[in-house]
Amino acid sequence: MLRVIQILHHSLGDASAGGEPESGGSGWHELVAREIAKRTNEVNIECWRPESSVDRTYVWTDGFGVTHKIYPSVRFRYGLEISYPLILQAQREAAKKKQALLHLHGILNLNTYMISLSCGGMIPIAAHSHDPLDPGSGRLQRIRGFMRSRALRGVDRYFLSTEEDAQRFSESGDAGKIRIAPLPVDLSVFRPIDKGQARMKLGWHREDQYVLYVGRLEERKGLRYLMQASETLTPSLPRLHLVLVGSGPLAGISTSRVTFLGQVNYSELPIYYNAADLFVLPSLRESWGRVVIESLACQTPVIATRTGCVPTLMKEGMGGLFTIPMRDGTALANKLSEVLPYSDELRQRITRGKLGKFDSGRFVLQMLENYRELADMYN
Repeated sequence: MLRVIQILHHSLGDASAGGEPESGGSGWHELVAREIAKRTNEVNIECWRPESSVDRTYVWTDGFGVTHKIYPSVRFRYGLEISYPLILQAQREAAKKKQALLHLHGILNLNTYMISLSCGGMIPIAAHSHDPLDPGSGRLQRIRGFMRSRALRGVDRYFLSTEEDAQRFSESGDAGKIRIAPLPVDLSVFRPIDKGQARMKLGWHREDQYVLYVGRLEERKGLRYLMQASETLTPSLPRLHLVLVGSGPLAGISTSRVTFLGQVNYSELPIYYNAADLFVLPSLRESWGRVVIESLACQTPVIATRTGCVPTLMKEGMGGLFTIPMRDGTALANKLSEVLPYSDELRQRITRGKLGKFDSGRFVLQMLENYRELADMYN
């Protein structure tokens, strides 16, 4: 049986020693592993990740039968983090020359480069992009692009979220290795439920208005503009609450109008989406923005910047989705005040059928096909 090792390239910052994070975890590698483990026993799956907040390796198995390993790392900034224990273990796995495959989550980062250079040609390697690929310009960018292509020469397959990213990445000469594979949403889990019942479970007031954000709490998500919009609307919408789900450097103390919930169990997220009047994603950049699809799958309207999956959904005429310019708190406040009064009516305009192409079942079949192809290349 093929052993597939899903590897995240960066710390999550929420490691609780040997504790099991939400029976499957919140990292991209854990999301993919969970969806595959739920649907097939064709492969054995492990999830590895670096973590700068620990000083030794932790191992446990979750409720899906997926083995998790956390390795100590040194982190300088996002994308510039290295875990020598993780890289050394990847090299050991490659040297065994057994039925195994490395699925690296993140392309442009130090751990991926090191694994590509040290393990390439010995074991199948797939690299999955979860960050937008900035084409850049100028001589320096071309030099960086050349160096990256050299560092990534050990990668056998690239998974990218959009056709635009595929076009940009193909300029490095790896077009034949590229597959379009946006991160999936389990439409059987993210589905509509009664808003009143969802609010009752969360203890939210039925008559109040709730705006939800789910994701990392960091600058590139545009949260300062969401906070600005919330403050602008305070006088005119006294019963408005902004609820932020996630962790990161911008996490703060809850107030009467803004609530930082921290990490929420992944299986409970559908309750939050259904309880909210609106979901907002004011990001400055997104590779895909799966949370937009999760919200729409729960038939909760979305306000978002035109990044990640939003342009694709807009082209397909997705109802209940509204766009705003980036870095504009005033425009966001105006859109919130415009859309909030009609949020219940807008739910009826959201057609879940248009989201079928992003369902987990289809994604898992695609991954299994690629895993088989990559394994055959090394047999």
